[in-house]
Amino acid sequence: MYRKINLLLLFIILFTMLTGCYDAVEIDDEVYPVMLGVDRGSNNKFKITIQYPVYGAVNRNQEGTQRMQANVAVIEAPSLIEAMEMFGQEISRQVTLKHLKVIVFSEKVATEGVGGYILGIQRYRELRNTVSITVVRGNAEDFIRENLSIIGESLPKMVELFFSQPLHNSYSTHEQFFNFYRSILSNYDQPVAAYGGVNNYQNEKNQNEGVDNPPVTGKGYLPEEVPRKGSAKRELSGTAVFNGDKMVGYLDSYETRYFLLVEGKLKGATMTINDKYKPDTVIASYIKLARKPKIKAHFSNGKPVVDVNLKVDADIVSIKNKIPYEKLYMVQDLNNQIKNFLLKGINKTIEKTQKEYESDIFGFGYHLVDNFKTIQEWENYNWLSHYKDAKINVNLTVNVRRMGVGFYTSDIWNSEGKVEK
Repeated sequence: MYRKINLLLLFIILFTMLTGCYDAVEIDDEVYPVMLGVDRGSNNKFKITIQYPVYGAVNRNQEGTQRMQANVAVIEAPSLIEAMEMFGQEISRQVTLKHLKVIVFSEKVATEGVGGYILGIQRYRELRNTVSITVVRGNAEDFIRENLSIIGESLPKMVELFFSQPLHNSYSTHEQFFNFYRSILSNYDQPVAAYGGVNNYQNEKNQNEGVDNPPVTGKGYLPEEVPRKGSAKRELSGTAVFNGDKMVGYLDSYETRYFLLVEGKLKGATMTINDKYKPDTVIASYIKLARKPKIKAHFSNGKPVVDVNLKVDADIVSIKNKIPYEKLYMVQDLNNQIKNFLLKGINKTIEKTQKEYESDIFGFGYHLVDNFKTIQEWENYNWLSHYKDAKINVNLTVNVRRMGVGFYTSDIWNSEGKVEK
């Protein structure tokens, strides 16, 4: 009897003590920045910019277009983490980085070195390893202020989807905090980051310009150079290349695609080439890796040699002429056209990282290390200093798998007869 009473009392006490959350915080008791920008301040201070959503607020611009409402706050502080507390001078809530999506460095800060910033916050328990790293032309503050969208009311969702676009179009890279931090400390490879900027819509050409010229293909864009107009001026286009913790250069949007191909991270991308038989027309194909790249490295006469074997599948999505590439005897010709286009771009991109930047962003060091018996020998060799002298051979195989939904090429007719295309 007493045992049952004691058990009942024990259950009552446990249910009372274990029910509820002792550290519960209401959602609107804290502020959750989704973007954090780092610029150089005065007197060796950090100039920190944050963007955070306004709870339940949506407004409309003069055209009646719906926009989410977000606040931007800027402060100079001796450290990034202390800046979060100093923001309390403006924001009547505690600022937490639990839901931070992106860290944006200005190009000036990146060229001077981001090691102090990264090492300074990697211990902070609120920061997630999945935070995206981005370098922007100009100031990080300007980029964040132009982070607007006319789709949806959720700022965190918009930011997350925007900075994950490189996973779908491969115009930039999607580098997360942990990988970036690891590469800074690594002697196997070098870090990269997404490259962004603010587009003031000054690069859109007049409609009458260049009408008689053939389409220009294979030309990548850098931030601020994409010929477009729209509602949001911020954009990502290209990759920031680092040597250690300092930015030493960049790749444009097409060079980024070649880089992702070799690295094995290209999810898929539409590439357009000029038809060699009719250069004034183009062929658009969707490119994706058929399998993971096979990379082997060895030494020949004391010189490092890296062999890269790539296998790519291509789906034809558009052909702007009547050449019957869907015929079996023409498929291999189409394979070669796409192969030559890709191989030329890949070799130029690798050469650029070797001769101009001396930065192994491909991670070839992870394959060359197998030729060393001990880690001490590897560290003494210092692969990163020998990368510029390495011979890199790329073998590429392209297979056109699909020709779209058309089975054959039809002629175009008008009142005068068959139209030549």
